[in-house]
Amino acid sequence: MFLDTANINDINKYIKTGILKGVTTNPTILLKENINRVQQIENILGTNTDLLFVQLIGATIEELYGDYEKLKNIKGSKKIAYKVPINLIGLEVVNKIKSDNPKTIVLGTAIYSADQGILAALAGCDYVAPYVNRMSNNNINPFEAISKMRSFYEDRELDCKILAASFKNTNQILDALEAGAHTCTIPADLFEQMANKDLALNAIKVFNNDGQKLDELTK
Repeated sequence: MFLDTANINDINKYIKTGILKGVTTNPTILLKENINRVQQIENILGTNTDLLFVQLIGATIEELYGDYEKLKNIKGSKKIAYKVPINLIGLEVVNKIKSDNPKTIVLGTAIYSADQGILAALAGCDYVAPYVNRMSNNNINPFEAISKMRSFYEDRELDCKILAASFKNTNQILDALEAGAHTCTIPADLFEQMANKDLALNAIKVFNNDGQKLDELTK
């Protein structure tokens, strides 16, 4: 799984679990930190995360590709993967990035349909990010779309993984994985909700209290 944040404290706290494979960001998430974009990217690269997804910014092919060229010159950029919003312009940008360096990891983002995800994979994306909650809010079945994408990728042996995004509750995460998503990127609050269940926390508290009583018996 990946952590969907640009907050250094959250990254340092949750990366220690060993579960998270990296961090995903976008301009909106980065803006919340109120720090210069490049500086915050460098700050995140300075943590123990293995991979950082950064979304390219621009409305044209030239602007998006220019942003890619700027980011790849950042110190530690070998840990950066590039998120490209998928439309006609985005598909061309993916092709240009892969032509520049086929080993560059590219994620097709802002995916709202199976056909869009299929085009992204055919263009060369290593990952696609369907927006689960946003799709649901627009009367689009995200789980059906994920299932169709997964079947298409496997039938044609495409090396593209579904990294589901945009969640409002943990049930959406589980449903996305069950539908065929290879992995997910989730905000810090939902990651904590997945791990810290009230029933489990209460049971642990009882066990620890009883453990202390056992220790007292040996004194």
